[in-house]
Amino acid sequence: MNDWYTRQEVADILGVSKPTVYQYGKQKKIIKIADPHRLTREVRYKKEEVDALAEERNRNKHTGIRPSELARRLGVPVTRIYTIIKDNNLPVDEIVLGDEGKGYSISDEWAERIGQEVVRMTPSRGTRAEFYESKHDIALYQRFVAPNGQDTRVLRNDNFEWGFFLQSRTWVPYEEAINKFQYKAAYSIHQTNKRAVAYTDFLLPKDLDESFAFLDFVYQVWGIENIRLREHEIDIAISIKSGLMKLPVPVPETITDSLITSLLVLGDVEPGDEAWNLISGYRRTTVDLPSNLLDSIQEVSKQRDMTMSEYIEEAIRRNMDREETTE
Repeated sequence: MNDWYTRQEVADILGVSKPTVYQYGKQKKIIKIADPHRLTREVRYKKEEVDALAEERNRNKHTGIRPSELARRLGVPVTRIYTIIKDNNLPVDEIVLGDEGKGYSISDEWAERIGQEVVRMTPSRGTRAEFYESKHDIALYQRFVAPNGQDTRVLRNDNFEWGFFLQSRTWVPYEEAINKFQYKAAYSIHQTNKRAVAYTDFLLPKDLDESFAFLDFVYQVWGIENIRLREHEIDIAISIKSGLMKLPVPVPETITDSLITSLLVLGDVEPGDEAWNLISGYRRTTVDLPSNLLDSIQEVSKQRDMTMSEYIEEAIRRNMDREETTE
């Protein structure tokens, strides 16, 4: 039996790349067998050194999950997980990755707590990343049409992958569906970004067909630039920037005044054939804050993809909820 391993064998045993094996040799973590006569073309390493390093790694192997996996489970950017770990100084295990990078191993207990913190930090209105996929320029529940005229809608599966469910409930990833079934977007989801910061809020029940007609209308008129959207189990919360908006498409017959009223949560709507005027349910006010506190609020709200008004509103609501529970 050989008393040595090739570089590729070392890489396979340790679960690292071949360049990392080369670095291990330079760092004397494993011993490279000298070959002064250059009789072999393949670099070889002492078997006992490699086995010892592999055994040490197995002893110190962490059983937790990585931030990227937790982020996928929670449906948030991985940077959100790292921010929570850092800001709260959580006692998660630091590990060395294959190519000498560093990462974290998160136990089930701390993964649950991080999940609770994600929920607590989540703004009341959806963020762009929740409903828009920039790589393919698609939005959640956007309507697509097949060459035979059959409609389908963009969805995400339990793994937060984008694609479509066929009528048979078979899941098809987005790129595969486009290539195989020739689906085409039924409309553009982009409009000019309005400067308005106030919103008018709606709640669309998923079991109501008119909800999706309304969502199609919103995508075409306001575009992803002027809305926030968050999907819940039984409904879709959508916030649209308030103000007057001219209509580039006709209002569908299914979107009646009574439907608008039933979907409206906060604010008001003055509908018309050529333009809609959305009125915010908020009233502008002025408060005096210390400059350093204002700077901190601005920085934190930016990190959480919220406006300062949204962040302050969430903070006040959380504080009021705590006071109500202690009364």
